Amino acid sequence: MSPKWRMGVALLAITIATGCASTPVEEATLSQIPGSFTETASTAGDDQSAALTANWLTILQDPALEALVGEAMAHNNNLGAAAERLNAARQGAYAVRAGLLPSLNANISSTRTASPELPPAGNRNYNTAYGFTPSLSWEADIWARLTDRTRAAYLDARSSQADYDAARLSIAGAVAQGWYGLVAARLQRELAERDVATGEANLRITTRRYERGISSPLDVRLARSSLATSRALLLTRERVEKESARRLELLLGRYPSAELAAAANLPDLSSLSGEDGAVRGIGTPQQVLTRRPDLIAAEASMRSAGLNASAARKALLPSLRLTASGNGSSANFSDIFDIDALAGTLLTSIAQPIFQGGALRANAKGAAARARASAYAYAQTVLNAYSEIENALMNEGILEAREEALHIAYEEAVATEELTQRQYINGTTNIFNLINAQQRRILAESQYIDSKSARLSNRIGLYMALGGNFSIDGQDSQNSSANQNKPRNLFRRWWRADISPFEETKTSSASLIASTFAENTAAAKAAPETIRGNLGLGDTP
Repeated sequence: MSPKWRMGVALLAITIATGCASTPVEEATLSQIPGSFTETASTAGDDQSAALTANWLTILQDPALEALVGEAMAHNNNLGAAAERLNAARQGAYAVRAGLLPSLNANISSTRTASPELPPAGNRNYNTAYGFTPSLSWEADIWARLTDRTRAAYLDARSSQADYDAARLSIAGAVAQGWYGLVAARLQRELAERDVATGEANLRITTRRYERGISSPLDVRLARSSLATSRALLLTRERVEKESARRLELLLGRYPSAELAAAANLPDLSSLSGEDGAVRGIGTPQQVLTRRPDLIAAEASMRSAGLNASAARKALLPSLRLTASGNGSSANFSDIFDIDALAGTLLTSIAQPIFQGGALRANAKGAAARARASAYAYAQTVLNAYSEIENALMNEGILEAREEALHIAYEEAVATEELTQRQYINGTTNIFNLINAQQRRILAESQYIDSKSARLSNRIGLYMALGGNFSIDGQDSQNSSANQNKPRNLFRRWWRADISPFEETKTSSASLIASTFAENTAAAKAAPETIRGNLGLGDTP
C-alpha cells in the first residue's frame, strides 16, 4: 500500500525555502498526500514518468501537428511577449545585483571668468579653470541584506523563466487541442454533407413513389422536413469548422482567414491502462512538483518573497557605507587628471534608523505577510495541479470506455440503416422508420467523432497537467530559446549557484519534498517554530 504522509503543502514550501528565509504557514495544510495518484498503479522501483513526459508530441505521431507547434513557437505573439517579460526580469535582476558593487562617478567642470573693464583701455581679462571630481561609494553588505535582495531578484527571474516555459507548454497544448478540434469539425461537416445528400436522395425516391401512388403526402412532407433540418445542421457545422480554423490560425500568428486545411481523420490513441485497469507511466506527485513550470514558478516566487521579507527586516539594522571623493583643479585641462594634485577625502559612516514614523517596521511586517501569502499561493497551486491530474486520469478511463461503447453504437446504427433502407425500397416499412434510422446513424457517428475528439483533448490536457516535455527540431521545451546566449554570471560565488535563473540546474526540491512528506504529525507541528528560530524570524518588531 502506498504510504500516507500527514504534512502540509505550505510547510513543505517553507522547508524548501529554509535557506531563503521563508515564513511558516501552519494553517495551509493538506491532511493526506499520497505517494501515487489515485487513478494510477503503484510500481515501486520503475521510472513511471518516462513514458508520458519524455516528448508527448512524438507519442501522438502526427508530423502535421509537430509542424504547427513549431510554427506557433516561432510566431505566436503572446509567446513573444512572454519572452520579452523574461528579458525584462533578467535585466531587473542585473540592476538589483549592481547594489552589491561600488558606485563610481566623475564630474568634469569648466569655468571661465572675466574681470571688469578697467579704464582707460577698457580691456577684460579672461581666466579659465578646469575641475575634476571623482567619487566612490560602497555599502558594505554586513547583514547580507543586499544579497537577500539580489537573490530574490534572481529568483524572480527564475520564476519568469518558468512562466515562459509554462506559456510554451500552454500554447503547444492549445495548438494540439485546436488542431484536433479542427479535424473533428471537418469530420462533422463532412458527415452533415453526407446527411444532406442522403436527405435529397430520400426526397427524390419519396416523390417518385408518391407520383406512382405508393407513398402518401405525409411521406413527402416528412422527407422535406428532414432535408431542411439536415441543411440547417450543415450550415452550423460549416460555421464551427471556420471558427475552429480561425482560432488555430491566431495561435499560429497567421491572419484568421479560415483557410487552414484539416487532416482527414483523427488519430487512434493507445490505452494508458494496464491489465489491472490502472494508468501507468505518469510518475508520482513528488515528480510533478519539479516538472510543472507553473509549480516551479510558484516555488521561486515563494522563495523570493521569503528573501524580501528577510531583507525588509534587516533594514532595521545599522548600515555601513564607505565614501571616497577627490577634487582637482587647474588652468590646464590635462593637469586635472594628475593623481598627485588631487585632494581626496575618505568617509566611513554608520547609519542606524531611529525614527521614520514606523515605516520600516510596517514594511517588514508587510513583507512577512506577503511571504506567508506566497506560501498559501504555492500550496493552492500544488493542489490545483493535483486536481487537474486526477481529473484527467479519471476521464482517461471514462472516455476510453465511452469511445468503445459509441463505436459499437455507430456500427449497429449503420447496420440498422442499411436494413431499414432495403425494407423501404421493398415497401415493407415507411419513410418515418427510414428517416429515424438515418438520424440514429448520423447521431451515432457524430457522437463517436466527438468521443474521439474529447479523448484526444483530455490526453493532451493530461500531458500538460503532468508538465510533459516536448521537442521541436531538437529544442527542448524546458531548454527554450529564451535560455540561449546566457550571460556569464560574474558573481556566482557570492551566493549559491542555484539562485541563477539562467542555469538549467534543478533545485533539490524533490529530495526535500520526499523527506518532508515522510515526517510524522508531531514533527509537522514542531517544524514551524524550529524554522522560525533557525532563521531568526520571530515576531516582527
